[in-house]
Amino acid sequence: MPLKALASLCLVALLSGCYYLQSTVIPIQAIHYPHQAATQEQKQLKQLMVLLPGIGDRASAFDKHGVIEMIRAAYPTMDIVAVEAHVKYYSARTIIVRLRQDIIKPALDAGYSEIYLGGISMGGIGSLLYLKNYPDDISKIFILAPYLGDPQDYNYLIENTAPTQPPRDVNLWPWLTQLPDATKNKIYLAYGNNDKFAIPNTLLARQLPPEHTVTQAGKHNWKTWIQLWPQLLKNVH
Repeated sequence: MPLKALASLCLVALLSGCYYLQSTVIPIQAIHYPHQAATQEQKQLKQLMVLLPGIGDRASAFDKHGVIEMIRAAYPTMDIVAVEAHVKYYSARTIIVRLRQDIIKPALDAGYSEIYLGGISMGGIGSLLYLKNYPDDISKIFILAPYLGDPQDYNYLIENTAPTQPPRDVNLWPWLTQLPDATKNKIYLAYGNNDKFAIPNTLLARQLPPEHTVTQAGKHNWKTWIQLWPQLLKNVH
């Protein structure tokens, strides 16, 4: 590799906090934020929010941008886990297995009666994939500006035509357009009107109850998401 190219690669890795140099470790790593229950009754409440970051973000981004504090303020008895669910787990097609074996199943075994998923961008499609595979594990999912595939996956919905090619294994649209009511009622969506994924997000919103979608002015960034999070959190109960 030319020295200049190597230097550029090192610079990118440095600026991204070595994000793309991470490996798919087993078990998947996570940051735990247990609640500080004040009473015995509060200690018996077993609720868990599992957070999945977007591409380029680490699990710590939720704390950095105030999401942990928002959840704690709204639901002081809720435990929180921010998962290091980086892009390599998705490309290796192991994200659902790792979430199930390392995070969700242990929580169910520990007696959590309500488990919620919260995902941003890539973490949004991760939340949907988990709900598709294990709907009984999850009480609700809260997804912000989720990545929902390439235009070839959903253009037929815009054009009001039939799909022209077999769906890819990561194409959720055949499922999203035929959601049973019980599943629809578990999905809460938020995105900025100027988000780069606004078109597919709008298509998803059409599949959900109207009150399950929150929009506002904004793009695909944390400035928008930190304004949308409190509105989504109102729907936990």
